[in-house]
Amino acid sequence: MATRGSVLRSAAGAAVLAGIPSFARAAGPKPVVRIGFLDSFSGVFADIAAYHKAGAELAVADLNAKGRIAYELVYGDDASKPAVATTEARRLVTQEKVDVLFGGTSSAIGLALGPLCDSLGIFNLELGPFDSAITGEKASRLTYRFGPNSRMSLRPLANRLPALGKKWYFIQADYALGRDAYALLSDVLKHTSGSEAGHDILPLGTADFSPTMTKIRNSGADVVVLANSGIDAANSVKQFVQFGLHKQMKLAGINLEDIYAKTVPLDDIAGASFTVLWTPNASDSARKLAARIGKVVKGPISARHFYGYGGIMALADRIAGAGTTDAEKLAAAFDDHPWHGYKANPSVWHGCDHQLAQDTYAGAIVGSKTFAKTQYVFDIVAEVPASESDGTCDSPWAVAAKKAIAAATVGKRDGYTPKVV
Repeated sequence: MATRGSVLRSAAGAAVLAGIPSFARAAGPKPVVRIGFLDSFSGVFADIAAYHKAGAELAVADLNAKGRIAYELVYGDDASKPAVATTEARRLVTQEKVDVLFGGTSSAIGLALGPLCDSLGIFNLELGPFDSAITGEKASRLTYRFGPNSRMSLRPLANRLPALGKKWYFIQADYALGRDAYALLSDVLKHTSGSEAGHDILPLGTADFSPTMTKIRNSGADVVVLANSGIDAANSVKQFVQFGLHKQMKLAGINLEDIYAKTVPLDDIAGASFTVLWTPNASDSARKLAARIGKVVKGPISARHFYGYGGIMALADRIAGAGTTDAEKLAAAFDDHPWHGYKANPSVWHGCDHQLAQDTYAGAIVGSKTFAKTQYVFDIVAEVPASESDGTCDSPWAVAAKKAIAAATVGKRDGYTPKVV
């Protein structure tokens, strides 16, 4: 059955699978597309957003150097708070007159922006929020998600975890990804005849995990599962080692950001299993991207560089496909469109739920000597291909998303004329 995307998809947008969109080779005057880049440039997720920014700025520089469209990034800082995010989004739309919105790390903010962007009548490409509801029962008409949802990102880890042990202790951050992860992984544990040694729910931003580590030491657990991310995961890893628990049990987790490679004790946790957002060795396009980023970035290349760079390139590709920044036409240009995704298998923008279906990975932590050679913290040990990563449009979450998208009302942007590109 034809979707909005299959009707409106253009040959120009589909022609490019590895880098600059096809319009970049055309001649003519440069229209200006203003991208409202809203992310957590301060607050608990500021370290991640800084990597998004570095990747995005490099992508814009590459587009502007070779293309006939001039892209501008207009920044908004959500301070890792939903209330600030909605205020900043309104400012970017009504005062800065941006053409599209882009970015994001926090799930709470991602959930808040979906209905707001519908009401404001602006397209929004979210980068990093994991909450599955964003492309499920709380999906919105004008928002797509670039990164995997929590269900997708956890599948390779869930496949690997049962082999590590049968008695798990969960450390969960009290936020959307932590709740999603605990629900999914505890269910995996039950279905593999395992048992739960303990489950601590801690506030986001916890720095001292000592009370929990003491309980773990006396729990009889054979696997500690970190259902947290960001600096919380890095701090819990360090204290796991400080308490000597790495000598007693296995470690796994839903997200240890590779940006912390030089701050966690790699040799003490070598072999620990974590989800992996992207690997520079996934494909030829991934290797080319890593080489490009490596020319300008000092230090290791992160998956978060990929998020910023790849997200901008994906957005530019679909602006080319739509030929306009009109929000509804741009959303339609994403529907069911295949994209290389800088991974081994083609990614696809699912029109039914607005999720980018893509390869997802689990990796084992490498030791410091290997890291010194490769500058990458994970050895990929499990993979789920894009075609299997998030079910079909008949899956329960996709059915819920279609219902939510169909019920959404799109507002009109007063005084705004969409760009024709």
